[in-house]
Amino acid sequence: MDLDLTRWKRDWALMSSFFSAGEITEIADRLKGLKISNLVFCSFENRFARSGGLASVTTNILPYFKEVSMIPVVILLTPYYLNISHRGKLKPVTSCNVRYHNKNNTVDIYEYTWKYTSPQKGRLKEYFLKCEGFFDSKNRMNDPYLYDESSDILNDRRLVENALFFSRAVPLALNALGITKDIVFHLQEWQTALIALTAKEAMLNGTLYSCGTAQTMHNSYDASIPWDMLKRAVDDKRKKLISQFPGESLTAYQVSLQLVDAPITTVSSHFASEFTSDTLQTEHFAPHLQNLFRKNGVYGVNNGVFSSVSAYPSSEQYSLEDIKEMKSQKRRSLLRLLASYKPSERFGDLSYQGRSIAKLPDNVPVFVMSGRLDPLQKGYDILLRALERFTEDEIKVVLTPLPLHQSDLDYFYEIACKCKGNVTVYPIKMERGYRQLQTGSTYGIMPSIYEPFGAAVEYMANGTVIIARATGGLVDQVDRKCGFLYREDAVFYTLENIQAYIESDDIVQGRKNNPWVISMSDNLHDVLKKAANLYRNNEDAYYRLILNGFIKVKKFNWGDSVNRYRQVFDKI
Repeated sequence: MDLDLTRWKRDWALMSSFFSAGEITEIADRLKGLKISNLVFCSFENRFARSGGLASVTTNILPYFKEVSMIPVVILLTPYYLNISHRGKLKPVTSCNVRYHNKNNTVDIYEYTWKYTSPQKGRLKEYFLKCEGFFDSKNRMNDPYLYDESSDILNDRRLVENALFFSRAVPLALNALGITKDIVFHLQEWQTALIALTAKEAMLNGTLYSCGTAQTMHNSYDASIPWDMLKRAVDDKRKKLISQFPGESLTAYQVSLQLVDAPITTVSSHFASEFTSDTLQTEHFAPHLQNLFRKNGVYGVNNGVFSSVSAYPSSEQYSLEDIKEMKSQKRRSLLRLLASYKPSERFGDLSYQGRSIAKLPDNVPVFVMSGRLDPLQKGYDILLRALERFTEDEIKVVLTPLPLHQSDLDYFYEIACKCKGNVTVYPIKMERGYRQLQTGSTYGIMPSIYEPFGAAVEYMANGTVIIARATGGLVDQVDRKCGFLYREDAVFYTLENIQAYIESDDIVQGRKNNPWVISMSDNLHDVLKKAANLYRNNEDAYYRLILNGFIKVKKFNWGDSVNRYRQVFDKI
């Protein structure tokens, strides 16, 4: 289904703050003649530096822009993180000089050739910008956004500095690569958003001839940009204008969304609507952006499936008996894995009546929750609270949180002890077994506090039914025909309870008395019980959920995604 962009109008409300009338006319004339010949995908995450879902989008969508949307040149521009391994796969190709904060900086440009096989075989280039003094994040998770673990304030400032430098460097790097005309910058997240400003400067100073910008927000996270820092990334004329601006700062999005050349997008239809309707977004994360969102809208473009390999090829053609037989095989494989794979970091034993989990009866469901341990988003603590209420051998649960700090695991240890035999925790990137978890578990759990898109369809493609909180992209992916959605009682979803939840992210056990947490956990417990009872007592209904999930997954593909983005780019 096409996007309805008929009501959209370009929001250039800040253009006259940065550019003269003559400059605005020149920029507009360049955009009128622009052809979409070069797509430059700008991202702070890449195949080597991962934090959330953006890296997965980056390593899936680009070939589809080239092969399906038929854009002749598609490239990635991303930072070269000095302390994150690039595995020797990058080669230097050229360099450029970037004047930033009254200092000349040499940026070395490295190249990676991606040989992709989907939607057909081909190649495209990824370029990594390397500069001493920048992009030097360092932490054990290789998180590209984490520069200083001792102070959020210092870390935020370092991240803003790197975002500004990247925004300044990108047009100059493109010039050095010989790409100067008919360019669309597809900007991802706030860290690249100010290219909406620097790209227009580049057209005026001759660095680039014609380029437009489109912005995708994978989250509503934003950052304050003090005027004294913004001046570091612009030319002398813009410096003088910024010196006259009132106040001390605006955020990256407050500036960029009033300069960008195309409709604002996010990564799922339901998350787009939540930007102007959900309390968490309207009153906590993005109250400062509500006027901008409501003026011209936020448009949802659903992601495709992150994993292209399904455990059930041509799966919608199978009968319920076929699915039952194959799912049973994959369950047995998972149970053997859980009985044998015991790395030193794992804690909490799975057992059945005190004996090996490999002998678990077919009527006891296995639940799994995987992914990074983000106390503000993923809802691990909500699930842990719910698990306390299950009796021994009623269910089995596998958790694979990836913590930043060991103290983040304190609550997991507590529950693994209380629920001995029912819960095991792998707080690592599993060397083996992740595939078996996806294919052999009875249910996957996503109790997300918010979820722009999420990976529900990845589980569904592999024959595992999803239980999810009704938020963001999970609402687009899961329905009662293929899974379970739940929600807390609305009366407890208040700004006061939300803020108390967020402020206690360092000690999640302190959230136990939060009315919102209690309601989320109670409702999650109820739906887990319902799902377990369905699995035990109505096999046909359970396996029909799997079959319907296979059908639902087909609705999420990168070809459709890029065709919708092409509609957005055409508005430039």
